[in-house]
Amino acid sequence: METTNKCVHCEEREKKDKEQEEASMAVLLAIVPLLVLAFFGQVGLL
Repeated sequence: METTNKCVHCEEREKKDKEQEEASMAVLLAIVPLLVLAFFGQVGLL
C-alpha cells in the first residue's frame, strides 16, 4: 500500500529520478539507429 504522506525530500528525489530516466531513454533511442546501421554495415548488408 502506498502512503499518502510523502516527505519533501522523497518527492524531490522521485521527480529528479524521473527526469534522469527520461533523459537516459532519449539518449538510448538516439543511439539505437546508429548501432543498427553500424551492425548492418559490418555484416555487409548495407
